[in-house]
Amino acid sequence: MRRDMLFAGLAGVMVLGTLALPPALAQNAPGPAETALTSQQDSTLARRLLMHSIGANNDIVHDILDGTLPMDDLELRGRLQSIGAALYAMPSLYRAEANPYSEEAEKADALHVSLANAKVWEDFTTFRDLSYAAFFKAQEAADATPDQMLARVEELEVMCDSCHETYRTPFEYFDFDRIEDFLKE
Repeated sequence: MRRDMLFAGLAGVMVLGTLALPPALAQNAPGPAETALTSQQDSTLARRLLMHSIGANNDIVHDILDGTLPMDDLELRGRLQSIGAALYAMPSLYRAEANPYSEEAEKADALHVSLANAKVWEDFTTFRDLSYAAFFKAQEAADATPDQMLARVEELEVMCDSCHETYRTPFEYFDFDRIEDFLKE
């Protein structure tokens, strides 16, 4: 009986909590098994670090596939697996409380500002599914034969660019892949 009362009380709190959320967030509210213990600030920084790691690994993958770096099959596949793991983990770093990009947040704390836009929280299920699809594409690239690997990596990059166009606030950054343009200016 005591267990039933505890369960009923917990269910009531969850229902009231869901009703208190704005409608756009209520439909995507995490269940008890999805509640994180990481602060909004730390999870935002973790997302940014993870995205940086994905980009750095991708640059090295391209340098190997383009012949700039020596071919090392183990290194190449390991970096693709790391990209995949990061893509799989990415949705777990979004809190139920939205923190889309704002100029005010950037001025207040540039290190912990989110580059995500509000669409992430408006349709989190699609965002999560795209991240998982990119994970599978990275694994497909890691498992591909050497002659098919570059094509899989380029397909993954298209997936990443599409997600960024939809869910990331545009921002100016220095593109080291285009350093020759910078040097000519």
